[in-house]
Amino acid sequence: MTLNVEYKQNVALYRAKRKGRHYLKRLYQLISPSRAARPVFILGSGRSGTDIVSHCLSKAWDVELVNEDNPKAFDNWRLKSLDVVERTVHASNAGLVLFKPIVETLRANEFLAEFQSAAVVFVVRNPNDAINSMVRFFGEAQIRAVKSWVETDFARQPQAPAELREFIANHYHPDLSVEDAAGLYWLLYNSSYLFLDLQSSSRVTKIRYENLVQQPDETMQEICDFLGMKWFPSMTDEVYAGSVGKNRKPDLSPAIEERCRGVWERLTLKTPLHSTASSID
Repeated sequence: MTLNVEYKQNVALYRAKRKGRHYLKRLYQLISPSRAARPVFILGSGRSGTDIVSHCLSKAWDVELVNEDNPKAFDNWRLKSLDVVERTVHASNAGLVLFKPIVETLRANEFLAEFQSAAVVFVVRNPNDAINSMVRFFGEAQIRAVKSWVETDFARQPQAPAELREFIANHYHPDLSVEDAAGLYWLLYNSSYLFLDLQSSSRVTKIRYENLVQQPDETMQEICDFLGMKWFPSMTDEVYAGSVGKNRKPDLSPAIEERCRGVWERLTLKTPLHSTASSID
């Protein structure tokens, strides 16, 4: 989460304010329930800004955030079932119910097919910054993740093209560095926007992390317009831009670096602040 330093200096006060607002929101939604709730899935790779998008949107009074650690709909960071998701949405008094199942990003088309009113906000981040952040926060867990993919023959990622699975498998080895593992992780999840053809759906918007933190008001306004909800300035009052390009490039193997760079170029080719056909409202 890229939060304002002022809030980081008083974590207890910040948490108390968030908790108080949470209960006020629940009371508001009980008093003024929405007639129908719609699911929104926040997807992308880890350390790419999905937390920021979720946090900013969750400040709206008519939004309920069901985060990936919420047992209401998640078990071990994965959605329990789409039936549970549907019941969670129907039980909500909010107008929008946000889910952030980023480890299941490759199921984006499944989510859209199952829920006709659903939308996807797909967040992407420059691979150099994202990989550096993953290395710092997740460390060797990235190696274990890639190892699991290969050893299970990508059982949980069947949507990935055979050529990409083969590339990842060929670059996994017992001495895989944390940087290369994070690079392969970034590659799989960010490539999914392309191989799932999400750019063709009017119910999907792509957001760049760099725009989100450097132009937060304008970017969040566009996300809100896409979702058919009202934007207000306090949504972004905790966002700052200090995490863009502040570290050296990660030490990646040439083939992995080239593949990541190619995907990034395709993701950002002629891309405005966000890319979508129209509002879903």
